[in-house]
Amino acid sequence: MDFSLDALEYYRLKDLLGRYVSTEAGKLALDDLAPTADEQKLESEHAITAEAMSYLREHRLPFHDVPMLGQVLDKLTVSGVMLEIPEIEAIQLFLTQVEGLRIQWKEDREKFPKLAQTAHRFPDLRELGKHLGRAIQNGEVDDKYSPELARIRKALSTTRSRLTEKLESIVRSPAYSPQLQEQIVTIRNGRFVIPIRTEQKRSVEGIIHGSSSSGATVFMEPLAVLEMNNELVRLQDEERAEITRILAELTDLIQASTASLAFARSLSAYI
Repeated sequence: MDFSLDALEYYRLKDLLGRYVSTEAGKLALDDLAPTADEQKLESEHAITAEAMSYLREHRLPFHDVPMLGQVLDKLTVSGVMLEIPEIEAIQLFLTQVEGLRIQWKEDREKFPKLAQTAHRFPDLRELGKHLGRAIQNGEVDDKYSPELARIRKALSTTRSRLTEKLESIVRSPAYSPQLQEQIVTIRNGRFVIPIRTEQKRSVEGIIHGSSSSGATVFMEPLAVLEMNNELVRLQDEERAEITRILAELTDLIQASTASLAFARSLSAYI
């Protein structure tokens, strides 16, 4: 510890400032903050700080923490990685905030010219943000982004509806009443099944996918829906494969802008 700085309560001041820092990147920037004897730099920093204080009396910054952003940017430095949807959403949220700040400070450039100059330093990542926004909606890959994904999901919906309708007709049938434990359709091991009384399991043609904890019920896939269940599983595999392909594509797109994203994050930390 530098005792001259300690005597000036420099570290106490940094602790106080830390209470008002709202982002992970900002806290790291504060940790690295050190005094300077550069008079020109001090004058510049004081001027922009005064302008920022004036701005904050009238506005709120459109920034809040994106918790996993630093981890995602670190991950992007590794070759061959693939981002998961929440990680892509973190990038998307950050870009939305950056663009909001760019627009806000550009509109106020006459009143707050130094802030506008700072915002102008942000790399232009608008197209990347728009692309990610089209691809990811409400925590999943959007159908509109990929015609193939839309086709698969439509087929999934149709197959699932046909399958549940068939099983519901079975559980409502008087012919199955003695064998059924309940008139419901459920899922075991990713396959649609119906609950059959254990003592009646040999009287129903089908495949058993487990039993209840009491042992009184087995969960059976009637042979009548075997092919539809197989088709459903096949389509689910296709959906996963297409989503994986899209996430890899989006990761490559983001990875190409890693340096710009890292600079934007460091600039947002400064702000």
